[in-house]
Amino acid sequence: MLKMSPQGGCSTLLLLLLLAASVFCSKPGLEIIPSNGEIFLGEGKDFLCKSSVEATIKWMSDNEEMEDEEGRYKLNHIDESMQSLYVTASKVEPDRLIQCHAESESGETSTAEIKLRIIQKPTFVKDVATRKEFNAGSTARLPCDVEGIPRPQVTWYRYGMAVTPLPGHLSASTSGTLTIEKIRLSDAGMYYCMAYIKDRNEMAYKNVSVIVNAAPIVHFNTTNPNITSKSNTSFTCYVTGHPEPRITWKRGDEVVPLDGQKFALSADRLQLSIMELEKSDEGEYTCHAVNSYGEHNTTLLLQVIDLPQGVGAGVIAGIIILIFLVTLLAVDLTCYRTRRRGFLMHLATNVLGRPSPRVILDETDVKKQTADKSHVVNVSGIDA
Repeated sequence: MLKMSPQGGCSTLLLLLLLAASVFCSKPGLEIIPSNGEIFLGEGKDFLCKSSVEATIKWMSDNEEMEDEEGRYKLNHIDESMQSLYVTASKVEPDRLIQCHAESESGETSTAEIKLRIIQKPTFVKDVATRKEFNAGSTARLPCDVEGIPRPQVTWYRYGMAVTPLPGHLSASTSGTLTIEKIRLSDAGMYYCMAYIKDRNEMAYKNVSVIVNAAPIVHFNTTNPNITSKSNTSFTCYVTGHPEPRITWKRGDEVVPLDGQKFALSADRLQLSIMELEKSDEGEYTCHAVNSYGEHNTTLLLQVIDLPQGVGAGVIAGIIILIFLVTLLAVDLTCYRTRRRGFLMHLATNVLGRPSPRVILDETDVKKQTADKSHVVNVSGIDA
């Protein structure tokens, strides 16, 4: 049997006592989970205080022990080393420190703390109208009332591009209101307001359709055209205005007779077509536009130019053929007088290589020709 000397036994016992004392008297290690103290406004978050040893745990705020408070704090004892605190962010409050205090049975204490911070996502205070109407020339204001903690940055966009301030016309206030001075028809379109908190990469946006009411403005793409008769022509009337203007075409003081053959309009009534122009079609043509905010018209003068009466194509072709035949006949006669052969015979012989036709008379014909010759009476004694 192993015997231990009194000196060795005391040393071992002393060592064990020291180890037990070190454990019993050790300072508690504390941890608050989670370590991020941000809470969204209107929401709640649970925090856990965890000690490395058995200890008495207290939650402290402003050096005072926290207690249950309806709608704000809720304490929950889990075991001898853990206690939770549920915090509800029911209203906006300044940032504050919350402490977890732990005291072990030996009297050793430890403290951990966390900063509670109430945050808010970008939120529109009022419902931004999705459609706004303004009269041309008036001042348009598009509010973008938004809240957030920290305060969101507000930017206005149009057709996907950030709206650039234009002195005297476009400007945006720090509160997020977009102002358009002397709004024009060209300012109409889709806008949207974006609220953005960069630190948390949070955003919210609202679309606003801007309608601009304006009286019509009319113009042509041509001025006083001169068109030849028997041709077709068309005139396009360019019209701006809102609500959409009603279009009427006049010739002089009378409405153009739209029969679909001589006079025809496009589906949008902006283009007038005239077929087979005649001299009687010339005159003033007016495009008139009207809506509930006013009316406007513009006029052009159509002049029809008559083409000079000329010979037809058939007559011209006949004259050319006649000249050719006369020329051919003249050449043929000239060749016959000089070469005793016509021009066509000359071509057949020299170009086509055909033999010249010859007339062969038989003996009877020769005798007949001899008999038919006239005789000359020799009066002077000299043969004729």
